[in-house]
This record gives sequence, C-alpha cells and structure tokens, in this order.
Amino acid sequence: MILNNFYIPTVPLILVLAFFSFAFANDGLVRMERDEFVQTAVKTEPRFQENRMALLAKELQIEQIKSSAILPRFEFSMLTGIVPGLKNTLSAYGDTIDSWDFTKMGPYFGMNVKAAQPLNYGQLQVGLKAARADLQQKKMEIEGKENSKKTEFLSYYYGYLLAIEMDKLARDGHSQMRRALDKMEEDFDDGDENVSQMDLLELRASFFEIDKAVLEARAGLKKAQLVTKFVLALPDSQNFMPADSILTAINDFVPSLDSLVKFANENHPDVRRLVAGLEATSMQMELASAKMAPEFFIVGEFEYAKSWAGDRTSLSKNAFAQDPVNRISGAFGIGLKYRLNFWSQWDSYRSARLEHRILRQTESYASTGITFQIAEKYEDYQVAKSKLESARRALRATEGMLKGAALQFDINPGKAGGLLANAYKRNLLMKKDYYFAVYDYNMSVAKLFEQAGYN
Repeated sequence: MILNNFYIPTVPLILVLAFFSFAFANDGLVRMERDEFVQTAVKTEPRFQENRMALLAKELQIEQIKSSAILPRFEFSMLTGIVPGLKNTLSAYGDTIDSWDFTKMGPYFGMNVKAAQPLNYGQLQVGLKAARADLQQKKMEIEGKENSKKTEFLSYYYGYLLAIEMDKLARDGHSQMRRALDKMEEDFDDGDENVSQMDLLELRASFFEIDKAVLEARAGLKKAQLVTKFVLALPDSQNFMPADSILTAINDFVPSLDSLVKFANENHPDVRRLVAGLEATSMQMELASAKMAPEFFIVGEFEYAKSWAGDRTSLSKNAFAQDPVNRISGAFGIGLKYRLNFWSQWDSYRSARLEHRILRQTESYASTGITFQIAEKYEDYQVAKSKLESARRALRATEGMLKGAALQFDINPGKAGGLLANAYKRNLLMKKDYYFAVYDYNMSVAKLFEQAGYN
C-alpha cells in the first residue's frame, strides 16, 4: 500500500491492527478463578478491614500491658542555663546573709529522675491472659463472619456462571428457532404443500417465550456483572469475568456426616470463640478480684543541681555543696495504693461472673445445636445431589427428543413444525432447570462446609 509516497506493507499492518484490536478488546477485563475471587472479595470487604484494625488495637493493648511490667513510670528531666552568683552581706544584727549577685553570672546544670515499679506481678499476668483471651475471642468472631461471607461470595461467582449459561442458552435457542422458521418460510414460499400458513403462525407465536428468555437472561447477566464488580471494588474501567467457561458441578470431596460433626465440634469458629470467651471471662473475674486488693510498688526520686556562678570558689570545689541553687536530694521506698471505691470493682467482678455463667449455659447446648444444623445442611446437600442426578437424566431425554423432532422436521417441515417448537422449548427449559440444579448443588456444598466450619 502506498500513502503519500510512503510504502506500508499490507500484511504487517493488518497484524498490527489485529494485535491492537485484541489488546483493547481485553483491556480492563479481570479474570479470576473461584478461590481467588472469594479471597479478593474478602480482602476488599470494608467491614473486615475495620475488624482487622480492631484486632490490631487489641494486639497493641497486649504490648502495652507487657511494656507496663518494667518501670511503667520513669521520668527524666534536665536543665542547663545561666544563673546569678551569690554574695555574703551582713544584716543589721550582724548575721551573714546570702544574696544574689547579678554582676557575676555563671553556668548551671540540673537534673531530676522519678521512677516507680509495681510489685503486683500476679495481677499483671492475669491482665495479660485476659487480654490474650479477648484477642482470641475476637479472632474467632471475625473468622466466623468471614466463613459466612465466603459462602455469599461463592453465590455471586456461581450466580455469574449461571447467568452466562442462561444467556448462552437463550441466544442459542433463539438462533435455533430462527433457523427453523426461516426454513419453513422458504418451503412455504416454494409452495410446499406440507407447510401451511397456520404452521408459520404457530411457530412465530412460539418466539414470545424465546424473546422473553433472551431479555431475562441478558438482564440477569448484567446484574451479575454489577454485583461482582461491586464486591471486588473494581473501577469503572474494569469488569470481572470468571475464569471458568461453564457452570459445572463441583467435585469437592464431601466427608460423611459423622466426620463433619467431629470436625465442627473441634474446629468450628463458634466453638473456639466460646472457649476463648469462657477463658476471657474467667480471667476478667480473677482480674476484678485482684484489683480489689492493695497494690504495692517501689518508688524512687533523685534531684541534683549545680551552679558555677561567681563567688563560689570554695563551693564550686565541692560537688555536693548546698545553697539556694546547689542541692542534692533523693528518696526511695515502698508504696501502697488502695482504691476506696470498693463497690466499683465489685460490680466489675459481678458483671464478669454473670457473663461467664451465660457462656457456661451456652456451652451446654452449643454442640447439640451445631450438630443439628450440620445434619440439616447435610440433608439439603443430599436432596440437591439427587435433584442434580435426576435433572441430568431428564436433560439427556429431552436432547433425544429434540434430535428426533429435528429429524422429522427435515423430512416433513409442515407436520413437524409444532413438534420441533415444543421439543426446543422443553429442551431449553430442561437445560435451564439443569443449570439451576447445578447451582443449587454447588451452594448446598458451600453452605454445608460453612456450617461445619471449613474455611
């Protein structure tokens, strides 16, 4: 190709254009597999981000308790500057009086140290255990919420695949019916005696259901795109597309009911949260009880000040000289602190004891409740599995019916037009029911695993 005296090879240009067309066609399309989609959605969920910040705050609280074990109070201050000197004057009674001499300024240095060390290490250890149990309880609470949320995100992923299948199914059915109608119209125009105008009208009337299915499938696919884009927090320039091309029944291994119950009683987030809660309330009772006792601590203070101002020839040689500026002092001892508001601590103890008793009562029936819920979800899984197998058999039957109707239509379009339309309709409806059965089966497995506490 020649353009303005420049020669551009035609074939390379086509390849370049094709490359850019492909690049722009796939620009902004995010493809993810099932597990990656769920993990990304969980990380993007704003409420879980807030929960993780709450966990971080509890971890910092534990570090703060640890830090308070050694010298929770340690203050050091230092001051340097210029101070006036001292001079001796005689009073009217003949006494020697020290007075400031601002004509002889000199350097000054001063320091002060204050420290306190608590001796109630038992109370500190109990507080640390209570904080750790509270952290573990919060972790299990978040894990349980994430476990439940993962099932919801799985429903979005499988729902997207279901919407894709419905869209393909509706468009394929519309295409098949269009070809059948075109052939019947062609035979009718050619004067085929086996094709009547009534046959054409009957086949055309069947397009309402097909068009309705196409519109509903298109709307469903659009909704699935919007939902998945929202949960992934994708920008306007990007869209999500499942890495799986078709909706198929998952082949995840499903353990027996007894195995699921045993696993749940040992690993379910609610069970572990209950155990952590019992430990936390027990430690809170012990901590509230310990705070009602006196607190012992060691305190110490040291202060030193030194000036080298004028008229201090003799005083400057003595590092421990005492005067209005130069001084040295200190104190060391054992202190005791007791809260006179006894009833405030007693109420804290009663509150922790009541919460502990409530959790004890919950523990008595928690295992039974979890077992019942797992058994219920396991029954739903068995029903969904049986429905899927029945739908698969019925789908094969309708496919056989469709092939037979198509063969008769090829032989006698006029008489087999209605039969073909009904066969197409039954096959499309059966495919729809089959894919919904696949969706229900996959979700029944997901809900069963959620109830058993599988991550």
